[in-house]
Amino acid sequence: MKSSLLLDTAVPSLLAAMDALTLEPDFQIFFKKAAAAVRTLLGADGTALILLDEETQTFEYKLFEGEQQHLLNAFKGFRFSSTTGTSGRVLTSKTSIFTRNYPGAPDAMGQLVEAGLQSNLVIPLISSDKVLGVLASSWFAHTGSVANVSPQLLTLAERIASQIAVACHREKLETQLRELATIDPLTKLLNRRGILNCINNNLEKLQRYNRSFALFFIDVDGLKSANDHWGHETGDVLLRDVAQRLTDVVRKGDQIGRLGGDEFLIVAECDESHIDILTKRFLQALRIPYGQGRKRGRLSGSIGVVLAPQDGTDEINLLRKADAAMYLAKSQGGDRFQRASIKTEVTQPQISIVDVEGALERSELQLWYQPICKLNDLAVVGFEALLRWCKPDGEVITAGPLIQAFESGRGDLEFRLGNWVLREAARQMQQWNRNSLTPDIHINISPRHFLHPSFLLELQTLCAQQPGFGEALIIEITETAMLEDLERAKRIMLRCRDLGARMAVDDFGTGYASLTYIKRLPLDIIKIDRSFVADLPVNKVDWDITKGIVSIAHALGLTVVAEGAEAFEQIGSLRELGCDQVQGYFIHHPMPFDDANAWLQHKPLRASERSEKGIRMNSKIMRAAANEKMEHQSQAATALCLQQEFFDPRFSIAPRIKKPRCQSHHS
Repeated sequence: MKSSLLLDTAVPSLLAAMDALTLEPDFQIFFKKAAAAVRTLLGADGTALILLDEETQTFEYKLFEGEQQHLLNAFKGFRFSSTTGTSGRVLTSKTSIFTRNYPGAPDAMGQLVEAGLQSNLVIPLISSDKVLGVLASSWFAHTGSVANVSPQLLTLAERIASQIAVACHREKLETQLRELATIDPLTKLLNRRGILNCINNNLEKLQRYNRSFALFFIDVDGLKSANDHWGHETGDVLLRDVAQRLTDVVRKGDQIGRLGGDEFLIVAECDESHIDILTKRFLQALRIPYGQGRKRGRLSGSIGVVLAPQDGTDEINLLRKADAAMYLAKSQGGDRFQRASIKTEVTQPQISIVDVEGALERSELQLWYQPICKLNDLAVVGFEALLRWCKPDGEVITAGPLIQAFESGRGDLEFRLGNWVLREAARQMQQWNRNSLTPDIHINISPRHFLHPSFLLELQTLCAQQPGFGEALIIEITETAMLEDLERAKRIMLRCRDLGARMAVDDFGTGYASLTYIKRLPLDIIKIDRSFVADLPVNKVDWDITKGIVSIAHALGLTVVAEGAEAFEQIGSLRELGCDQVQGYFIHHPMPFDDANAWLQHKPLRASERSEKGIRMNSKIMRAAANEKMEHQSQAATALCLQQEFFDPRFSIAPRIKKPRCQSHHS
């Protein structure tokens, strides 16, 4: 009778599993059929597929079939060590294990006991003598079902499990083949075919949901020179480094691929307002020093940017424009980006090194000053000195194009201009001192200038000629300057501190300075890049990153300055996150020295005299202004006007406090 019953139930189940394997190309549908056959065969409440990872160190619940899905579906994606539980013993022995009283088993897992697991049968999934995972059939206490696994039923269940193992192996191979078709073997990024598929997917989203996106066409500058001096093996290492660095800075959801050679493409859902922030991150990531001695060099990137639908709505046209924009950026010296749109090319004419030389000789260059305030009461602590070219026709050129011009050129203009900035700041600092004003002065020093002997010589001369200038000076350098020659940078920083100056790392978070470097270097201040401030408080990722930077900086005894604050809500967020100081259009836009001097001497209006009502009014007006669809400069001007009317920060000049310097920074 029992043999007849076994024949009637078990054999059809086995045949059904065989048919499913033969006829069903979709693995998930196949598993559903095969697992249902095992469950019916054993009279179990459910059957789960638990697979090993590539290193065979971790099990993960993948699929579950059965009437108790509400119990075990919660375990989908659950991972545990390959040495844990019944599954761990099965992996070691490569034999099936039946546990009638699971809660009483010595290796029972607490999560499964809490779910009501009473009995289970775990069968190894073996293909080509390798265990791929296990098939676990379960009986739950509350269903009243009784586990009764005879040797004959176990044999048949193992036969079905072996077919599932074959299907798992086939699915794994097919996945690897699919990856080979779309993955670049060197960088493990998407290859040309894979990234072009992403463009087509985004074009479909654009047509269906009107979701704009940008293409960032990247060419790595300097890779040919690295190959020539160090060989193609080094070139391959650098390409992998480029791929990893770009992967680190793209946002979740952005796609990155290698088109071939030294060309990469990033596809990112965004609008016009995100272009500058994203390209700045990408350019910073691409500044990679390599080599040593006379063969030392640095990679950088030339980026062409197109935005769909503004620049086109088809793959070929978008790629053609992005490629052309990239070559234009490369022809201008590289380490920059170029928008494909005609408007950007017209409104941002290129500045040549000859233009900068002429402006310096004709005394058309000026330092403009942007205030930096304490966050707790918005008392002024200092200014950042920013370079401007004030043309005779009234046009004012900001620092960006000027820096690009002299950094891409040869010769000593970068050093001469940097030293001029130091001298001009010292001269204007004397005027403030005569008025009994002692604000800090932040000055950006380029990486090449900072590491050049002329920098320290000029600084030593100025500090000797003007007592007090060193104590007022805060030297801002980027993470790139620190990493190009770490030990040399550390020696120069220590010499600067001997002269009284403090050291700040600018645009922190966009580069690759590890915590080890930050701890080793004699720093005083970290300036959080404006890209992390722009979307506060709504962007949780930026919130968490900023919170982490502040915590790390304070643990190291460093002051934290947040750049780019333009809205009242950002001020509140930065206060909540524990930042120390703030800089941005909400406080004031950069202004010439005479305007900054008048602004600083203006009779202060104390924070205590302002009511909560006025602050709430300002908050509402700022939110209303932020909701308007305006260009960046218009938004900044609006924020400035509102700030001056309702929340003028000219309360007082905070006294300069000499902080004890952490000894660990010298270690």
